Amino acid sequence: MSSPTSHRRVLQLGLWVCGLLVWAGCSSNGLPSDAAAVDGTVTIDGAVVDDAVVTFRSDSGFAAVGKTNKEGRYSLSSASIPGGTQPGHFQVTVVKREPLTEAPLTEEDPNYNPNQGRTRPSSRKHLLPEKYSRPTTSDLTADIEAGNNTVDFELTQ
Repeated sequence: MSSPTSHRRVLQLGLWVCGLLVWAGCSSNGLPSDAAAVDGTVTIDGAVVDDAVVTFRSDSGFAAVGKTNKEGRYSLSSASIPGGTQPGHFQVTVVKREPLTEAPLTEEDPNYNPNQGRTRPSSRKHLLPEKYSRPTTSDLTADIEAGNNTVDFELTQ
């Protein structure tokens, strides 16, 4: 016959093993312990930047992407690590463009058909300095470590 004390010890041991497994397999943010959570704020000349796409690219080609909200805050996510990224050194780009609109096709356009009324997308103007849209010209980098990271970007015109 088992006593209440032995049940209690089994329960304590089970909780301790579960806690150890959670600690070994995941960090406090729900990501694997070797992954990184990255968030931050993007500003330009002190004003928050909303609706911009922030992309981190490593030299090996790994990419993680986030989009800024109305407060200019972003959080990275990647295809292989939802809600996070790999640790490492990254080139960073920040892109914000005009909303996509469509312009009517003209008769000079080879796709023009007067019966279909088709339109083509107009070119979208950059709303941030274009240099931030290319890894080779943005001069934005980040060194990311496993765990939680905050990386803010203060852009200038």
